[in-house]
Amino acid sequence: MAPQFRALRPEEQAACLEVWARVFSPGHDYFERYFRDSLWKPDYTRVCLVEGRIVAAMQVVRRPVRLPNGATLWMAGIANVATLPEYRGHGFASQLLRDLHAVMDAEDFAFGLLFTGIHEFYARLGWERLPLPLYQATPAPVDLNGWRFRVAAPDDLARVQRWYDAFYADHALCVARDDAYWRVWTRWDDPNWRAKFYLAEDPAGNLRGYLALETHHGRDAQGNPCVESVSLAELGADPRDDEAVRMLIGFASQTAHMAGARLEIFLPESDIERWARPLLPDVRWVGQGSAMARVCCWQTLYDALESLNAPAPEGLARAGQAGALALLLGLPEPPQVNLPAEWRARYPLRPACYSPVDSF
Repeated sequence: MAPQFRALRPEEQAACLEVWARVFSPGHDYFERYFRDSLWKPDYTRVCLVEGRIVAAMQVVRRPVRLPNGATLWMAGIANVATLPEYRGHGFASQLLRDLHAVMDAEDFAFGLLFTGIHEFYARLGWERLPLPLYQATPAPVDLNGWRFRVAAPDDLARVQRWYDAFYADHALCVARDDAYWRVWTRWDDPNWRAKFYLAEDPAGNLRGYLALETHHGRDAQGNPCVESVSLAELGADPRDDEAVRMLIGFASQTAHMAGARLEIFLPESDIERWARPLLPDVRWVGQGSAMARVCCWQTLYDALESLNAPAPEGLARAGQAGALALLLGLPEPPQVNLPAEWRARYPLRPACYSPVDSF
């Protein structure tokens, strides 16, 4: 029987979850949030069926991301690209991605984003590499001056939301999160997921910010389990509160130092220059090399560039999809792109970054 490609039917969600759980390590509960998202609709989950059985599936998530002027654009995140092992090698994933391209291009998405270790596969289908801000630091012990840090409690959500909105208000590419998003995508109400969020309390007992830490495990040269890295996935505070931000970065550094692990920081260069480099001895750009992007609607990009009070460059498409998005969002230009100096002067670097908390 020829394979059938189509949108997922609501009554097939359990079968789709089974495919994802079999291909990837997380269980069903990890993937259920994709269907709990209030913005989900069946067209956003594309499936391949062979003899009536779902053998491959792929997802797009709808995310509102900020522009440098605070406005938002719709981004399409590609997730859960999975084919059962016994059905691989037949082009099912390629066809599902083409189907998702059609969905993305027919709606109001401005661009798509994905993270992968197989760049060649996606490049053949029109995606371009767009490294996003990521820095590595050599962690050092930091005097926290009496500040204390505790795991977030359920009723801390409102203050964490306020800190997030304040700190990232001018950060392009960051997701504009509403309450439903926090509860579904960060799984705030699940204590196991909430445990990566820490609140910072100054010596006077005032809560002044939060950070999200993610720990990545591996094995050492002898094959023993170890902590390879600690990621400062995001932080939030009043951006004028330099002391709080320094203490948040200091706590992340202290945590990585005690674990004997490297420290990763998902912040843009301007934040690194202001807060991280004065505190840590060695901070260097490495970039999220797994990120790739695709423009869904060039006119939407032109309109967005015009909204930044600068005329869109003629011949913008010559910069490629990644180059155009780097201009729009204020990101460093990708290695394969050489943007004209006049274009970069018109659209300078901005505090743009993407948090792993928003992974999809």
